[in-house]
Amino acid sequence: MRVKPTLRMVVVGTLACLAVVFSDASYAFAYISRGWSPPSTAGYFANTQYGMMIQGGADFQVVQSSEPDLAGMSNEDLFRYGADGITIMGGTDSLGGIWHFDRVSHNGIPIDSNNGYLEVNDDTSAIDQWIAALNGDQSYVTSQLWHTTWGDRAGDQFNTVSISQIVEESGAEFAPNADDYNYTVYATQPPKAAVGVVGSTQTVQQGQNVEFYNHAYIEGYHSNYHFEYVEVTNSSGQNVTNQAFSENSLQGRAPYNGEAIYAPNGAAMVEVNGGGPTSEPPSYVETVDGGSSQPNIINTSNLAPGNYTITLYVKDWFNRSANAATATFTVTPGSNNPPPPTGGNPPTPPPPPPGGGGGGTSCPAATVPPEPANQVLNYNWAPDRSGGQMLTWTDTNWVLETTTDSDGCVMYEWVDEPKTYSHDYPLNVSNLQITGLFYDPGRPGGLWSPSNTSASQANNDGYSDGSTVAGNPGLSTYGNPGGSPVVYTRVGGGFSFRLMWTGSPHDMPASADVTYNLVNPDGERRSWTKAFELLAQTIFNQGDVPVWDPYGNGYPPPATEYGWAYTSIPKYASPGAPSSYSELTAWNLTGDSSGAAHIEADVTFTTGTGSAVTWNHPDLAQMLGYPTWYYIHEVPEPNAQYEQTQPTYTRNFTYSFPQIQADGQLLPAYMTPAP
Repeated sequence: MRVKPTLRMVVVGTLACLAVVFSDASYAFAYISRGWSPPSTAGYFANTQYGMMIQGGADFQVVQSSEPDLAGMSNEDLFRYGADGITIMGGTDSLGGIWHFDRVSHNGIPIDSNNGYLEVNDDTSAIDQWIAALNGDQSYVTSQLWHTTWGDRAGDQFNTVSISQIVEESGAEFAPNADDYNYTVYATQPPKAAVGVVGSTQTVQQGQNVEFYNHAYIEGYHSNYHFEYVEVTNSSGQNVTNQAFSENSLQGRAPYNGEAIYAPNGAAMVEVNGGGPTSEPPSYVETVDGGSSQPNIINTSNLAPGNYTITLYVKDWFNRSANAATATFTVTPGSNNPPPPTGGNPPTPPPPPPGGGGGGTSCPAATVPPEPANQVLNYNWAPDRSGGQMLTWTDTNWVLETTTDSDGCVMYEWVDEPKTYSHDYPLNVSNLQITGLFYDPGRPGGLWSPSNTSASQANNDGYSDGSTVAGNPGLSTYGNPGGSPVVYTRVGGGFSFRLMWTGSPHDMPASADVTYNLVNPDGERRSWTKAFELLAQTIFNQGDVPVWDPYGNGYPPPATEYGWAYTSIPKYASPGAPSSYSELTAWNLTGDSSGAAHIEADVTFTTGTGSAVTWNHPDLAQMLGYPTWYYIHEVPEPNAQYEQTQPTYTRNFTYSFPQIQADGQLLPAYMTPAP
């Protein structure tokens, strides 16, 4: 017995919205932010030792809910909420609001683990906007929704519906990062359909079978089944399906599960096994007759001579429709001769007229020549006006035609009716990987680089948890690409990161650079630019020449290449005039984002033709430190490069390191004359 996938509780952290620019509208980012506020006081996200959690705000209880996980909550379970957001890939923008509810205590006992439920206002307009943003079917998704009523201690109540369910029932999927937080959603597209008559001719005699194939292309996640319906109509539009074709003959029919999905004419569609989970980002999975290579049969015995149309309707599990696909065939009056078979390769020609292959006895027997080889006739690369490139190519398309010469003799010949296809290659930058060091200024340690490709998350200082003083909470040494900031680093330390460029195999990157902006809490800013080194050894390019394909899928895959950069963290956030630095780079011991400097990065890849794509992260690094070390500062050289060793200096005193007592107080640092 099959059941629909169980919707899981969505575990989320704060949103790290990577503003990657996509040229292809079908893979644009859409950011959904709050647009409505429940009553009482919202909390806020804070970085705790257990991760990002809701802090502050009013306490709420679940009054009633049809959401399975929430329906079991009692009055002893308290929740708090805060504004959150989701990045959608493959969808369109929306104004729908989103709120993140954390269960913070049970029976008075605090709950410290990350947990959360993503909800949206139970309002038709907001729900419809979300469904539209995810390319879902409005009537289907709304019929599945879970509804929850929340109440606070003042007696105020408000209603929400589950965003996780809207995502799932729209055919979309949360994309987990390394820490199993779900902050990105991959939207999918409606299905596609294709149908065609097998063989080189669409004309048959009455009583002769017509073989046809039907293809379904499914992109929805967790969609191992889809629905199909075949309809046959005559030239007057009259439905003659029952006279010609039975849905029971559809190959790969699966046991009907009782969920009714209907074709446009009101008929229940047939559930077909075929689809399967897609990749991230999603792509179409092709199925042919539910996975069978056997064609379907139309019996023309009861069809009057004339023209007929086969229409294939396809829907995915979520009631999203493909554009109907059609194919035509013609039935001619029957004869006393047995009908020839169809679908052969090469096709068997109809019997010649009496007396030979034409009007006289001198006509030779008509034969079908071998089909010429298929090939790509020509192709062309051109800008797509969005920074990427468009490949256009023309394939041969041989069609067998019957001709009659001047003597009335029948001949067969292959005629090329070329088909032209195109495929767009938008530019994209993605796959952030980062390493950073916060505990040892000036010594980068195990950062990733082309010469250190096996850099791991193992800390190489004295404490395996990444802290500088035993017993302190462990702090991540290496970055989390889904976090904000992505990495913590110390002033004087450094970090490296790399990104993957994706685009046209005909127009690879020629250069890349990165601009860093270090911003102190008071707004003081320092910028510097470095080359973003391209790594030729990481190029994946299978060429830029298309190959012949009967369905127009002969385009080469997009090319990819990585680039990387390293930077150290300047000790001064603001240069003074003319030879001093007036403001130190701010850092703290707690990880509080409001009291530390942050680094923003903009990376631009430029291709050989001058097209550019830019990646931005507004919070790539944050300063963090612990006072087991300090610097005796002299004014550094104002023009010194950041990676250069600081100027030498002399000192008059030697200082001992600060020591921490059991009560957390610092002992004074003792000063002795220098040697």
